[in-house]
Amino acid sequence: MKNNEQMPVAQAPLVGLATAEQIQYWKQQHAGGIYALETGGHIAYFKNPGRQEVNCALRKLDKDRVLDVYEELAAVTFLGGSEAVLRDDRKFLGICRELKAKLDGARVRLVNL
Repeated sequence: MKNNEQMPVAQAPLVGLATAEQIQYWKQQHAGGIYALETGGHIAYFKNPGRQEVNCALRKLDKDRVLDVYEELAAVTFLGGSEAVLRDDRKFLGICRELKAKLDGARVRLVNL
């Protein structure tokens, strides 16, 4: 190895990483699909929300406490992995954009007839 070359750095496994078997089990249990969110070396797994989960989250809607909606959505759809993603403010704020996308639902196209 030359003096100016750096040794490759081995990446540490993500905290909360599920096994392939666990992921397959979750997929079988949740026909609507599952997804994972990674942040700061941690990973957490969630099921895609259905109407019931979205309704539950939106009950927390309050103009003065907007994050309550995302906290509730994360709590009712969390399957496993690192709970630090839910508890640590920095990590949680990092996943809020993705949780918002889940609340937005599928993209649709308006067709005037």
